[in-house]
Amino acid sequence: MFKSNLILKFSFFILIILILSLILQFVFNAGITSVIISSVIIIIIYIVSLYFLNTEVVRPMSIFNFFSKEIYDTDKQNDTDDFEEKLTELNKVNELLGEHLNKNKYNDDVNDIFYSLQLTTERLTNELNTAKIFKVNRNEFLGNVAHELRTPIFAIQLSLETLLDGAINDEKVNMDFLNRAMKQVNRLKVLVDDLIAISKFETGIRMSKRYFNFNEYVKTIVAEMRSLAENKNIELKFDTNLDDETQVFGDSESLKQVFINLIDNAIKYTAENGLIIVRLTDSEKNVLVSILDNGIGIPKKDLARIFERFYRVDKNRSRDRGGSGLGLSIVKHILEAHNTQIKVESEENKGTKFEFNLQK
Repeated sequence: MFKSNLILKFSFFILIILILSLILQFVFNAGITSVIISSVIIIIIYIVSLYFLNTEVVRPMSIFNFFSKEIYDTDKQNDTDDFEEKLTELNKVNELLGEHLNKNKYNDDVNDIFYSLQLTTERLTNELNTAKIFKVNRNEFLGNVAHELRTPIFAIQLSLETLLDGAINDEKVNMDFLNRAMKQVNRLKVLVDDLIAISKFETGIRMSKRYFNFNEYVKTIVAEMRSLAENKNIELKFDTNLDDETQVFGDSESLKQVFINLIDNAIKYTAENGLIIVRLTDSEKNVLVSILDNGIGIPKKDLARIFERFYRVDKNRSRDRGGSGLGLSIVKHILEAHNTQIKVESEENKGTKFEFNLQK
């Protein structure tokens, strides 16, 4: 567009020169030869100026446009290296153009265009940085998924190979290897279910929120989880000061996942004969939910990271207890979708408390 404007201005300039030549010839009775020579000299000077302007300004801008198009054609998420290489070239052109404009004076149109180019370069640089972070997170996530899948698959493979090698005919050990394989199959199922869940929440699943009676709802979930606690002789208590008519606003199905994950976690990390309390506390606008246990607790250095995907305080011990490493991350996503945040307090060998508010 800038180049088109220059051509238009040049055509208009030639027309002015021709008109002035006619005026000189007829009004001042100048010689036709001297008028033509003067006109040609002026035109040559103008053409030379345009040439330098084209070389120093228009051409760099054309290069800039070329690299801009190349960058936008690049898949930034899959090829950040190619994107960065083109952006580097774009920055070089931008710097040369800036240096030239600082040494020479041009009208506001040229300066405005240069300013727009600078803004475009800055925006592309920001996009590149975002794409780099996304790429690192994606690679880390895929690496974690591969690692979590490999362990149970290898254990299943080992059990089946042992059975095929003859253990299937040995009544003393065949059921043991089948049970080992079944345990790992269940672990795979939990992992796949959690991966599907977290994928839905991270891509912004739509919540089906409504008002529902909260006291009976939580009481039912606690009752469903009690048998799991009793297998370890753990007491699971429900403590509430809500009346049965108290309602909260939320997605009951998703919130059930929050309670199951937190209570299941508490059972896993509380020793036999321990105590877990699910407490509901009424306030003016919210209901405070607290889940407390007197289990092994979480070291202070790990507290800030326990909601990250696949983060484990003690990797070997966590896998032995059957967790996918995604449970608390799913909890965090669900509560954020309810415009609330989960808090955690913990002390090693004394216990852990998770708390969050829900809108009434």
